[in-house]
Amino acid sequence: MESSSNNMAKEALYQERLTRYLKAMQGKKPDKVPIRLQMSEFMAKYAGMELQEIYYDLDRNIAATDKILTDFDVDVTMGGPSLWWGALHDAVGAKYLKFAGNQLSANQQFQFVEHEYMLPEDYDAFIDNPTQWILETLLPRIHTEFSDPGSFRANLALIKGSAGMVVANSKNQQAIDHWAKNYGMPMSVTGMVKAPFDTLGDTLRGLRGIMKDLRKRPEKVLAALDMLVAHNIYYGLATSEGDRVLPVFLPLHRGSYPFLNPHEWNTFYWPSLKKVIEGLWSQGKRTMFYAEGNWTPYLERILELPETSIVFHMDQTDPQQTKKILGSRFCISGNVPNSLMAYGSPEQVREYVKRLLDNYAADGGFIIDTAGIMQTDVKEENVMALIEATRKYGVY
Repeated sequence: MESSSNNMAKEALYQERLTRYLKAMQGKKPDKVPIRLQMSEFMAKYAGMELQEIYYDLDRNIAATDKILTDFDVDVTMGGPSLWWGALHDAVGAKYLKFAGNQLSANQQFQFVEHEYMLPEDYDAFIDNPTQWILETLLPRIHTEFSDPGSFRANLALIKGSAGMVVANSKNQQAIDHWAKNYGMPMSVTGMVKAPFDTLGDTLRGLRGIMKDLRKRPEKVLAALDMLVAHNIYYGLATSEGDRVLPVFLPLHRGSYPFLNPHEWNTFYWPSLKKVIEGLWSQGKRTMFYAEGNWTPYLERILELPETSIVFHMDQTDPQQTKKILGSRFCISGNVPNSLMAYGSPEQVREYVKRLLDNYAADGGFIIDTAGIMQTDVKEENVMALIEATRKYGVY
């Protein structure tokens, strides 16, 4: 009987938190302001683990989250502290990532190694048949184990990579079920998607490459972006595994001001990004518009998106302008500065959170969060202060 009662209590808590979160995303007033904290590597630090543990041991990755969910009163979780499983990438000889405990020291954050993995002369083949180009050109270029396509070693690497992905996805689903059942904790997002420009400018051409391309071969860039729209919509839906309740995570990189000038942003960044968001929304999938950096100059353009199709996350975007321009159309989240969380005092955090809630949360449609994903420099006492202030002042 006690076990059954406990299960019912956790289910009720899960539904309470999920309802609160969904109402806010719909622009409505829940019972209180939802708390969604993207804690990332801070989880490992709080749980007393080195980063190499959470990068390489999936069970330790989950255990770190368990510790957070036991001690912190949040409404949703993004999942474990590590985005990556180092063993999977090591198995295929990935050149684009470095991990603690392998290429880095035991407690050093992972590094993405940015290069021009796609060359200027690759544009035509990429646009014409991206799958073939990725298999025959990109994979051998970015993985040592694929360096000889068609060989036994390369075929074995494909098997190892595929098997590793199945293991990681299975473990992730087990963790989601575990957090729901034992902690009454919903996820904050399902799936991930990127702006087509970021797919091209982050992963393939790199920042130096894409900035040169905007001047030397703009028509190729536009054709590649147009081709990527359908792929990115599919990827966002596929990684969501059929879920249409929670938003898909969209981390936005090169679109923040002043990476691109207004002409470049309006020509190369926004049109394809808008198509991806609209394509997802047409299939019932909301987007967490994680606007890293400053997006203040572009708020009027974002109004073009369908109502409630995104949750606009503030990092350095002006909150007053965000509320004024977007507040009646979209849910807003953020923007407790990460610098404050790392170097401020608990009292300064409480004061900031109270002011944020007073100014921007009164009408509903607001989710509290830090400005950016939290790293190991964040202070434990400041996380507690953020949560305490939100629970005290964020009640409707």
